[in-house]
Amino acid sequence: SLQSNKIGKGLEILFCFLPYVVIRPFFPTTRFKDAGTNKTGRSDKLRYFYEIGTHLVKIFYLWGKYFLGFFINWLVFLGIPSDDDMVLIHGIFLLNVGTVSIAVFLHTLRFKKVLPPQLTFSLYLGQIYATFCGLPLAYTMFLSHPMLCCLALSGLICNMTRSKLAHVVWSLSCLVLLKVHKHSSISW
Repeated sequence: SLQSNKIGKGLEILFCFLPYVVIRPFFPTTRFKDAGTNKTGRSDKLRYFYEIGTHLVKIFYLWGKYFLGFFINWLVFLGIPSDDDMVLIHGIFLLNVGTVSIAVFLHTLRFKKVLPPQLTFSLYLGQIYATFCGLPLAYTMFLSHPMLCCLALSGLICNMTRSKLAHVVWSLSCLVLLKVHKHSSISW
């Protein structure tokens, strides 16, 4: 268990609360707003299609980052997921791995010119949003932890400000709130 030693506890805090504050800055940053600014290979006719699609991908990524990422990390950090929650969490993780694998495959088909770019992008959008079909299975998990949902939603909103300082403050606030109340009687 990560919580059995100081290094493990530090890693747990790093990955549950601070991955985008401490680790992410070491990697190149790309922005969805910049997608498609290079017109190579895109006609004006498809510009609107890619703008809408890119916006849909951004919404999905934000949902995934805060509700399928931070929310689940916090559940495990607090040690409160039920056995049913863990079955669902394992399913979500398998689905995410499959989604990434399919995305890489679609990109390869596009790169190798086996399928046209608009079709591969459409298939990608379809497959990521198809994951929402499993959302009714997660209702109980989310509704059982309204405070964690509020924290995740506040992070999503904070992310939209583009302020690194705001995200640092949000991350550290979540750490303090959940660390202080980890063993309290407050229901998260």
